[in-house]
Amino acid sequence: MYINFQKEFELDLDELHDPIILIGWPGIGLVGKIALTAIRDSIDAKLFLTIQYSDFPPKSSVENGKLEIPTAKVHYAKRESQDLFILTADYQPKSSEGVFEFSRKFCEKLDELTTGKIKMYISMGAMVSEDNEQSLIHISGTDENIVNSFLEFENTKIMEKGVVAGANGILPAWAGNNGYAPGICLLSETMPLQMINLDPNASKNLVALLKKYLNIDMDYSELDKKVEEMEDMIDKFKQKQNSFIKPPSPQKKDKSDSYFR
Repeated sequence: MYINFQKEFELDLDELHDPIILIGWPGIGLVGKIALTAIRDSIDAKLFLTIQYSDFPPKSSVENGKLEIPTAKVHYAKRESQDLFILTADYQPKSSEGVFEFSRKFCEKLDELTTGKIKMYISMGAMVSEDNEQSLIHISGTDENIVNSFLEFENTKIMEKGVVAGANGILPAWAGNNGYAPGICLLSETMPLQMINLDPNASKNLVALLKKYLNIDMDYSELDKKVEEMEDMIDKFKQKQNSFIKPPSPQKKDKSDSYFR
C-alpha cells in the first residue's frame, strides 16, 4: 500500500531524551483523539510528520472551501523529561491489511528517524461501560512491569481479557511484539449513549493519568469547556427521551384482577 511521510524538520538526535510515542486514533467517542489534541496543544508540540496513506477512507475534507485528503500527523515536543511524539489522524485505516501495514511501516519509520531511541508506544481509546460512576481506565500492554507501573495510579484497572479493535490495539502491540519498544493501551470507560458521539470527560480521565505518569505541565481549561458542553447536551438528550415516556393511565379497581401481571 502507498504511504508517504513528509518531514517538516530535522531532529537533533543527540538531544533526543527517551522519546515516547502517544497514539490517539479516532474511535469510540473520539476519546483518545480529544485527549491527545488537548495534550498536544498544551505543550505546544510542533508538526513533525504528515502521513498520506492509501488505506485511509476515500473521503476528502473541506474547510472554508479548501479540499484536503485524509492524513495522519505526528507532532513533536522537546521536554526536560521524556520527549513526546504525538500521532493523531482524521481516520483509522479502513482494512485489516491496512492497519497491520501502517503499524509496520510507522514503527520502521520512527525507528529510523530516531535511530532506535523510542522508549514506549502508548495508545489511547475508549471502552463502553454501563457504569460510569468511577470511570476506570483499563490497562493492557506488552511489558508487565510497565503495565504494573500504570496500575499504581488511581482509577486504573488491568484489562484481564477481551479485544482492542483497530489501530489503537494493533500499533502498540506490533511495536512491543516486534522489538521496537514496549506497547501500552489505555482504554477509558465511556457512556453507552448512541446519540452522543463525543465524550470529553472520558478524554479528561486519560489526560489526568498521563499528566501524572509523564509529568506533563498542563491545565484542563479547554477540556473542561468540552465537558460542560457535553453535560449540557446529555441533559437535553435525557429530557427529550423522557418527554416520549408517558406515565401509565389510571387503572380502574377490579376485585377479581390485580394491577400487576
